[in-house]
Amino acid sequence: MKKNRRWPRSLIVFLSLLGLAALVLFLYYASIPEKYELKVGDASPYDINAQRSIPDQAETELRARKAAADVPNVMLRSQAVSERVRGSIDAFFAEIDAIRAKALPVVTPAVDPTPELTPTMAPEATPTPAGLTRQQMADQIVLVTNQRFKFVLNADDALLLASLDDDRYASISGHVRTIASLLMSETLDISQLQTSLSEKIDSLKTALTYYPEDAGIVNRILSLFLKPNVVFDEQATENARKAAYDKVLNNPVMIERGSRIISEGDIITSDTFALLQELDLVADDRFDTVTLSGIILLLLITGLIGVLFISRFEPDTFRQPRDRMALVLIMALPIVFSAYSTRISSMTPPVYFAAILITAYFGFRSSVIMSILLALAILPLTGFDVAFLMTAITGSIVAALFTKGVTLKNNYAVIILMTGGTVALTSIAYGLLMKEAWPDLTLRSGYAAVAGILSAIAAIGIMPLFEMIFNAVSPLRLIELSQPSHPLMRRLFVEAPGSSQHSMMVANLADTAADAIGANAMLARVAAYYHDIGKLENPQMFTENQEGENPHDELTPEESAEIILAHPEAGVRIGKRYRLPAAILRIIHEHHGSTSQVYFFRKAQRLAENEGRPLPEPHQYQYRCPMPSSRESAIVMLADSVEAAMKSTGIDNLDEAELLIRKIIKQKNEQDQLNQSGLSFRDVERIVRAFLQVYAGHFHERVKYPDDHPVPESAKQV
Repeated sequence: MKKNRRWPRSLIVFLSLLGLAALVLFLYYASIPEKYELKVGDASPYDINAQRSIPDQAETELRARKAAADVPNVMLRSQAVSERVRGSIDAFFAEIDAIRAKALPVVTPAVDPTPELTPTMAPEATPTPAGLTRQQMADQIVLVTNQRFKFVLNADDALLLASLDDDRYASISGHVRTIASLLMSETLDISQLQTSLSEKIDSLKTALTYYPEDAGIVNRILSLFLKPNVVFDEQATENARKAAYDKVLNNPVMIERGSRIISEGDIITSDTFALLQELDLVADDRFDTVTLSGIILLLLITGLIGVLFISRFEPDTFRQPRDRMALVLIMALPIVFSAYSTRISSMTPPVYFAAILITAYFGFRSSVIMSILLALAILPLTGFDVAFLMTAITGSIVAALFTKGVTLKNNYAVIILMTGGTVALTSIAYGLLMKEAWPDLTLRSGYAAVAGILSAIAAIGIMPLFEMIFNAVSPLRLIELSQPSHPLMRRLFVEAPGSSQHSMMVANLADTAADAIGANAMLARVAAYYHDIGKLENPQMFTENQEGENPHDELTPEESAEIILAHPEAGVRIGKRYRLPAAILRIIHEHHGSTSQVYFFRKAQRLAENEGRPLPEPHQYQYRCPMPSSRESAIVMLADSVEAAMKSTGIDNLDEAELLIRKIIKQKNEQDQLNQSGLSFRDVERIVRAFLQVYAGHFHERVKYPDDHPVPESAKQV
């Protein structure tokens, strides 16, 4: 095969950078919403909806200020006020104690035994006791209270305090001090103070067994002295109001995507104009460097992830430049279409188009990763709609799952229906979780379903065009190539019937083995159908197509070997004329690797020995082809060798078949033919079992597994 012409690395780098710049600018301008020629004071001629969810700064500021204004003043207990009240009460009773100490002594009349004086008798002079009368004490109490404590004590209460006996007076003063101390230990404003005082007095009335009326004077005295012991804390109040203000700012009022912000005819205020500017809906010549930087960063991240994935996990899949170009085109088409479809709905980007095509040409794993990266790249075009991202990922995975391993044309209807149904159901699930209204939910899911269905139809419809441009292989192409009506298959059947029959058996072996190890069974089967098409140039030169005479009897071993060894290259030439996909051409070219044509080599050795000539060089009888570079190619090589050996030996039982299969695989392994195929020892063992399964049906025998009998010694080193 001809080697691929390599482009200069500098040209590849330049084109890559140019493409990246074009993609960045395209996404930037496509993600910019429609702008309006409006200014403050204009009447809007449009209904304008928010293109993305943003905070309403004006409404949030208004609510924050209201929240701060609603915060009550922070009042703290004042120890000084409490001490001052208690001190005043103590001073009040100290004054009363001093006044009561000046009271007239109480004189008890005694019985005088002396006879009563007659009027004519002059009485002896008696001294008047020093002290104050009760009324005088009451007057002094009122005066002192007024002068010292600046309030007027009720005259009756003053007289009562002056007249009480010491025990009752002590009880009242004790109750006043106790209740005052209890109340001043709490934090009370005027209202709370009155309520607490009433509760204490009611409790006192209940507790006083004797003189319950004393609770009244206790209440009146306390009412004169008690004061609220809370004071306004300016700093704490300011901090509380700021906390309330910040709390609202940190939880702003959101204008959700799609919400109507201006209706037709509304006057544009400074607040609504600021909102339009925030949403980039006002026409201006500004270049949004922030948005551009974000798009560049997003593309760099997604691109780097894609490159790392390909280089680490799929280097062989994207080895050819045409494969990389096909991937770029598959990824670019949905982006271009999304720039226009998202004007209708954010659910319309055809990500599923890429998922189906990438699965068909490059495999399921590549499809899932690339579809997720594509959805992330398209996200700015949708206004960063989470619903789109959610449906895009689930829909792409389902589309890839049903595209993987498709073997019938009817399966494409299943891909279309499952993709559309999945995205619709995912959109409905999102709407239910977000408590959306049913009309909005139905419209969103409808757009999603239409996008999924049309994307799948477009992907399936465009496959032939991709195959023509990139010579790629898809399930649909493989299905077409597997039909007996294909011109090349008909030629093989008519011109080389033995090779055709051999290819059918090799295809059965390859299909079963590939399925057993998780390789591409459809590719292995179809490649096996065509692996010997090179024999069409000289079909009678191959044993399976001969009837009667053998043309090789008239040729030298060198001439015979040249014809036999040339059939892989001839197969590639014929395959190119019939536009077979590159993957099949590669298997055709590799199905003999660099093995040797042993039969003619040994014949040449015998002739040389008999004629006394030098022995022939082994490389003259060796296939000049690359070794299998994929699991499918290695499977076709093994199936081809096994089937040819089984026919030539005539083996018809499983025990001998297993020995032969293991011997052939051992030889291929010793010749290093499987080194680049990616097959593991575990894969090889499964391939052996798969081959035996096919021959069990052919021989009408049951496959004997390792539990039935030990593995032959000759096969343990495979």
